[in-house]
Amino acid sequence: MIFLTSCSSLSPSTFSEKKYVGKLSLSQNNKVSNFTVRIVVFYEDLIIQVSKPFLGNLIKIKFNPYEGFSSYSETINLDLSVFKNANKKEYANFFYSCFDILSPSQNLFILDKNDFQLRCEFEEVDVFSFSFKAFNDLTINGALKRE
Repeated sequence: MIFLTSCSSLSPSTFSEKKYVGKLSLSQNNKVSNFTVRIVVFYEDLIIQVSKPFLGNLIKIKFNPYEGFSSYSETINLDLSVFKNANKKEYANFFYSCFDILSPSQNLFILDKNDFQLRCEFEEVDVFSFSFKAFNDLTINGALKRE
């Protein structure tokens, strides 16, 4: 399971953050769990909050192109080692493509590594689907809508 958060602030006049909300489904070892996800994209930080109704925030993951991934959770022990198979620049390009370039004419972006595949796909204006497939039987699928 993988997702991120952290507090970050930038001057609103410098960069207007983008906010997305959606649902994701995590499948591993024939078990499926559904979650709510909220993503805030700042100029240099991507913050992902994963929660479940009645349980609240479960995990927060932050990505920064200079520092990479970090996570925080009081309830889940998260192993981000699968994400070490791609470099920070590859992730930064993938996230930039999904949150800034995705459109009807450029409707699919994929980051494909030996151990996993990340993809985002245009669905309609301000809506895209995403998936993460690790070759250890972990799959995450979902959709995000811009607020």
